[in-house]
Amino acid sequence: MLLEKLSSLRESMGWVYGSEDLCVLLYSLVKRTRPRIVVELGTGFGVTAAWMAGALRENGSGVIHTYDNGSHFSSEPGIRFVEGLQGPLADSLREMGQDYPAFLQHVFQWAGVENHVVANWQEIGFAEIAQAPAFDGGIDMVFSDFNHSQDSIQALLAAFLPRMAESASIFIDSASTQRLSYLTLEAVVDALNQNKIPRAFIKDRSEQDIDALLRMVQRSRFRLMHLLEACDRAQNSTAWISIEPVDVIPTAATFLH
Repeated sequence: MLLEKLSSLRESMGWVYGSEDLCVLLYSLVKRTRPRIVVELGTGFGVTAAWMAGALRENGSGVIHTYDNGSHFSSEPGIRFVEGLQGPLADSLREMGQDYPAFLQHVFQWAGVENHVVANWQEIGFAEIAQAPAFDGGIDMVFSDFNHSQDSIQALLAAFLPRMAESASIFIDSASTQRLSYLTLEAVVDALNQNKIPRAFIKDRSEQDIDALLRMVQRSRFRLMHLLEACDRAQNSTAWISIEPVDVIPTAATFLH
């Protein structure tokens, strides 16, 4: 029943932001890695959040915190899209009018994943969101479907890297097929693996923040993978940064002579 409802959301709304395939991939990764804390930047119409929350529900634990200011929802194209919705949710969603939080709440309740989603209706400020007390135990996964410019990528990584769990993943949608974003990611990840921190990461940061970032970089290895879709659409790629602890000789290893 859960997958049937998630599939209905995917078919009716997933195509708007080109996430009809990505949401299934993220669902599978959440199922496999069993994260406790997931952060999504850019909720859209809630499809990807619902799929990841569905995986958390099946895992039996975990919460996704998703953020969006809802500007797309109250725009003229957004209003036309909601008015033209088809499918089992269409009539009830149209009754929500331009109330974005109510729209998302209804989507998550209808899918049966509301206990695993915290929807935040606010502007997306990387530094502010990353410092939320709910993330003090470490963030296991970040999915950014918000802005993938050079400056945005660096601001995102500078804010979230010190808050990530020891083993974690950061996904940045659409970055791998935008030349400047691609080159920025390649250069940044290469520098981090050499224990070098880009100047933009520490600009206007406190000594405490810089120390936390340094410790994170020194104890981690970063892998960058470009996930490309064989599909002719504007949003057909996702950059995946996998963060792994550096442990050349595992502390629990023993040697037999």
